[in-house]
Amino acid sequence: MGEGGPTGGAEYAFMNGSVLPLESPVDWRLDDRLTAQIRRMDRARRHQAAFFAVRRLQAPLSDIAMPQEWGVDQAAVEGLLHQGAARLDGELDDDFQQALDRLSRAPLFDSEVDPELAETFQLEAISGWMLLGQALGEMTEDQTDTIVVRTRELARYLDGCVDDTLTVVPGEKDRECYLANVADPLRGYGLGYFATRNLEVEGRCHEAVLTATDGTDLPASTTGRELLALCDDYSREMVAVLSAFPRDWSPGPSRVDAAGRPRWPRGISEDTGVVREP
Repeated sequence: MGEGGPTGGAEYAFMNGSVLPLESPVDWRLDDRLTAQIRRMDRARRHQAAFFAVRRLQAPLSDIAMPQEWGVDQAAVEGLLHQGAARLDGELDDDFQQALDRLSRAPLFDSEVDPELAETFQLEAISGWMLLGQALGEMTEDQTDTIVVRTRELARYLDGCVDDTLTVVPGEKDRECYLANVADPLRGYGLGYFATRNLEVEGRCHEAVLTATDGTDLPASTTGRELLALCDDYSREMVAVLSAFPRDWSPGPSRVDAAGRPRWPRGISEDTGVVREP
């Protein structure tokens, strides 16, 4: 236990891989600062913010092979990722919709699936793209917030899985070092590595989205390329951790329901029509 945080005053302790302030942490779900930036954005900027959020989930789709029985064409995934980045103005996009339609013709979307941990993140990434496609033409504050919060929830869920497992997950000391040195207000949430790091990258993306000149193709700019690299680095860290889990790994008792079934972070069926086995 330290005698003072780097910003002075408060004391902190490590617990389950998280840095917790000894006084009650701030609940990130109730912190208006995390939604204030979205409220300041116009439709095109909200589209950019949503895009960066799903970009942070991209590596499980591109770097981990999906089960053959899902019948997902990798070329369809690559086409979706390409078209999803091509035009970020918040308006309806026929090319992007065609890419979504092509992906949704996979047998996966008429199946019941019981995903492994990494597969769950793949399904949630697909669902995030589906949500983004449904939002185009409106891209309201609520729609944008739903997509952004989804990425936060998955980061927090992954931290919980890391805490629950007895598997040796590479990079533990680096994650602890990051948390020990992270500044407020991120420290004040008392979250684990992935949830904290995601909020840090999200904040940098939102700041750049808000300060970009109207009409700027942000991902093609120098700043945008730096943000894409940050999102991709974060996403690849997720893959490195997911890859450390055995395929038959099951969540600990805190992550199962009363019947002993895994309690996954969010039901994908409500967004994409993919039904998970009960």
